[in-house]
Order: sequence, then structure tokens, then C-alpha cells
Amino acid sequence: MTYRILVVEDDTHMREGIQDILETNGYEVWAANDGSEGLKVLNALVPDLILSDIAMPTMDGYDFYQAVRRNPQWALIPFIFLTARGERSDIRLGKKLGVDDYLTKPFDTEDLLTAVEARLKRMAEVRAATEAEKAELRKAILDALPHELRTPLTYIQGYTNLLLQDTAFMQPEILQEALEAIRSGGDRIGKLVEDFVFLITLDTGEVSATIQAASEPVDLKFILRTLVSDYRQAADSRQVTLHLDLDPSLPPVRGYPVYLSNALGRILDNAIKFSKKEGGEVTIKAWSEGGEVYVAIQDTGIGLPAAEIPKIFERFYQVDRAHMEQQGVGLGLSIALGIIEAHEGRIVVESKVDVGSTFTVILPTYQFDTDSTAD
Repeated sequence: MTYRILVVEDDTHMREGIQDILETNGYEVWAANDGSEGLKVLNALVPDLILSDIAMPTMDGYDFYQAVRRNPQWALIPFIFLTARGERSDIRLGKKLGVDDYLTKPFDTEDLLTAVEARLKRMAEVRAATEAEKAELRKAILDALPHELRTPLTYIQGYTNLLLQDTAFMQPEILQEALEAIRSGGDRIGKLVEDFVFLITLDTGEVSATIQAASEPVDLKFILRTLVSDYRQAADSRQVTLHLDLDPSLPPVRGYPVYLSNALGRILDNAIKFSKKEGGEVTIKAWSEGGEVYVAIQDTGIGLPAAEIPKIFERFYQVDRAHMEQQGVGLGLSIALGIIEAHEGRIVVESKVDVGSTFTVILPTYQFDTDSTAD
């Protein structure tokens, strides 16, 4: 593979010298006189690495670098400043901007080549890791999504065909069963779509922006009581008992109530699903200490080995799919963590196989503004 390098340098002799060194060592080189011309080159062809001077007319290296990084198509291109400015303040500014490397003139040929090779090697490693992650994600989606769609669609199609045959002589209980199955299948597909849409809002920063703009003091006691009421039927269907232990003086947290309810509800739903059926227990306990509010959701379920705990917040991760059909597509905990982290909180997990798991959500308490002025 021949790597392509863009050299942006206003000194003709310096630019041609750099170009000769790089081309002699097997690189394809494009050249530009200043940052403005460099952007025109980038609009035509995308290089594997950029070498840029700082002191240039029209557009200097700093402005050029920032323009490059603002474009998502160019944001990951390795960028090296090559300049006569060797003062600490200049180097510090370059590093503060996030430039990948900083070489000063007069430069040693070997140092230049070493810096270029190191940055290209690192970028190749990042790209390889990214491709591996994409392949793993595609596999996870293909493993989980077809099943999660096929099951409810089978109910919808099967019962719809039954209803289309002849409803005039159908017994009321069979008709009711068919309609409930269709609704259940539709709800399951609808939830899957909602989860995918919510993941997008997390990734784009929309959730964080909403929290920043609309955060308020949130009473977790109210949210937790409501969640217990909402999930009571799901727990009863599995013969799982819910317990609620709330500190009456629990202080409020700062956040967006809808999102916090979403996150805690997903963790509670997870605890119910993985509790032992017929006799399982889920305990929700909330207290405060050290300027933080703790919400622990404990189940008496299958538990997890220590090696599995770091994986459970990964997207599409599922625990023993063959024996745990009700767990969904594997997005619930990932979304919950994203919401809690957007609230500047964290989740701690403790688990023991055949004993159960405890998910503890930790959030900073709401700090009320105090008026320190005196009349």
C-alpha cells in the first residue's frame, strides 16, 4: 500500500525538500502553499497524513488544523506540525489543539520519517481495530435481531391469518387471545424500534443536551415507587416479590425525570427477568452518603461470573441466549448506562453465580443555589 501525504508549506525550497524525502521513501505526496490551498486539495482527495507548517499567509497552520478537524471526513487524519517555531508556548498550543506530533525546523530526515511512520502505523492499528469492532457489531446484530423480530412477527402473522379466515363463528376467548397476541407482538417490535432510536439520540449527544437544558431537582423516591407499581404485574407473572426500602430523607438529584425513570426501569426490568422464577425476590434500596444518592437494585437470580460483568453493558450483549429467551435484543443495560453517565453518574455491579446480582446507580445530589448576599 502506498500512503498519500499532504505537505502544506509556503517555503518553496522547504516544501520541495520534504517532498523529495518522502517520495524517495515510497510515499505519494501532494503539496499546497498554505492552509487555504490545503483545504482545496482535501476537497479533491483525502490523504493518509498531513504535514503542515504554522506560519503561512492567507491561512496559517493553526486555522488550517482547526478547519480540518471540523470536517468529519478529515477528523481522524494524522496531523503533524513541521515548523520553525520551537518555543514552548507554540508547542504547548499545538498539543492543546490536539495535533498528533510536532517537529521543529531544521529537522533531521530520520526524525521526520520516524514521525510519519509512527503516525501512519498508529492510524492503521486504529482502523483495523475499528473494522474489527464493526464486524463484531454486525455479527451481534445479525445474531440477535432476526430472532427478536421473527418471534413477534410469527405471532402477528399467524393470528392475523386466523382472524382473516372466519371470525363470525370464532369463540370470544379465542378472538381475545388472538388480539392480545397481535398487540404483544406489535409492542415488542415497537420497543425495539424505540431502543434503536434512543441509541441514536445518545450517540449524537441529544440526550446530554436535553439533560443540560431541562435538568431539575428530581425526587427518586417518587420515581422508584412509580416503577415498582408499573412493574408489579411483570414481577407477579414470574412469581417474583418486589421490596422497596427508601430513606425518607433521600435528597433530590439533578436530572431529567423521564430519562432517569427510563434508566432505572430498564435495570429493574432486567432484575425481574433474571430472578429465579417462582420465589425470586428483587429489592430496591435507596440512600445517600457523601454528597451522592445510591439506588441499589438486587435480585436473587442466576448471577454472573466475574469475567462476564464488564461485558453486560456492551450493545447486543446477551447472557446465554439459548436459555434466556426473554432478555430481548441486548440494548437495555447499554442504554441505562448511557443515561446515567449523561447525568454524571455511574453504575456499579456486584454478582455471584446462582446467588444474584446487585446493580447500584450512583448519582450526585442536587446542589441548591444559596443566596449569600446580605441586606
